[in-house]
Amino acid sequence: MGYKLREIAAESKFSQELALGAIAQALPLSAISAALAEEAVCEQRERKLNMMTTVFVTIAMNLYARISIGEVLKKVAKGLRYIWPDPDYPVAKANAFCYRRYQLGPRPLANLFHRVCRPMTSAATPGAFLFGLRLMAIDGTVEDVPDTPENVAAFGRHPGDRGDSAFPQVQAVYLAECGAHAIVDAGFWPCRTSERVGGFRMLRSVAPDMLVM
Repeated sequence: MGYKLREIAAESKFSQELALGAIAQALPLSAISAALAEEAVCEQRERKLNMMTTVFVTIAMNLYARISIGEVLKKVAKGLRYIWPDPDYPVAKANAFCYRRYQLGPRPLANLFHRVCRPMTSAATPGAFLFGLRLMAIDGTVEDVPDTPENVAAFGRHPGDRGDSAFPQVQAVYLAECGAHAIVDAGFWPCRTSERVGGFRMLRSVAPDMLVM
């Protein structure tokens, strides 16, 4: 069976042709489009980044958490650059991506999370069920977030004997499927919020066929 390189039409836009196949297997383009449409988020002018690409890069930022946003953009665009008609095409800069992220906002990402984050195991998965019920667990953790005035105001810092924590922190609580370790619901609160509060919120996603450990 023969293979050939993908052909790019001369009038194509880079952001429209950019796609991350590995991510798209877990996050279908149709789900991302539906989330953007439901939250009425769209760009008036596409320029070098559209909202679909912004979602992809936002996800990729968490896969490549140790490198800068600019380097994430280059890594995401690297494959398409190999076959793009203009070899000198400049990839969008980090400040352009930050601008698009503010336009995107959190709602489409939360919408997308609830569309695709579902239990993954079947009755044949070892250790995933007990008494015919899907095993679930509620767990909490404290996460550092960037040290910005907005994050300090929203989430606060943990106090200590030597002063407050270096970074603002959030109290995260997750509902996870035990058999697959898949997170099916999540919530984030100010760092001094009790895990018990978050645990009650997670009950919204507990179905009758689940057993919470």
